[in-house]
Amino acid sequence: MLNKSNRGFLLLLVAIIGWFFIVRPQINVFTERSLESKVKQEELFSYEQRIEDITFIRDKGESIQSVLRAQYLAMPKTGQIPEVLVMIEALAASSGVTLGSATVGEANGSEVPVTVAFTGGLGTVTSFLNSLHNNIRTVIIKDQSMIADNNGTLTVTMQLGLVFQGEAQ
Repeated sequence: MLNKSNRGFLLLLVAIIGWFFIVRPQINVFTERSLESKVKQEELFSYEQRIEDITFIRDKGESIQSVLRAQYLAMPKTGQIPEVLVMIEALAASSGVTLGSATVGEANGSEVPVTVAFTGGLGTVTSFLNSLHNNIRTVIIKDQSMIADNNGTLTVTMQLGLVFQGEAQ
């Protein structure tokens, strides 16, 4: 009987020693690995979200770029004085008015002052004014005067401000 009791005690002692020296350290290792796995899963989710965002931007990139180009044309970073002259000459030619003069002043702040003098009939002057109004470049009409002669030819002088982004403050 004592022999069975010693054997049971010995088995219990082996089980307790096995628990503390074999099973418990393995549980700690599995717990650490489980936490590492959760961290890696969160990191993976974060990277997948970034990839989705980058893919979205890549897929929508052309439309975003076209909007940015349109905004840049409407309000460029600089005065673009040579482009201003070309734009006014092109608008005048396409609408049929005769451009008498186009004087571009020195850019100040966020505007390029432009004085334009042109002649034409009521239809061509209206067409030029509409073209100026509908042009992508933002234009502020500061002052205008209009004189008609006996033949119905209008002579128009306008002072404009072509807007640009100006210098960062």
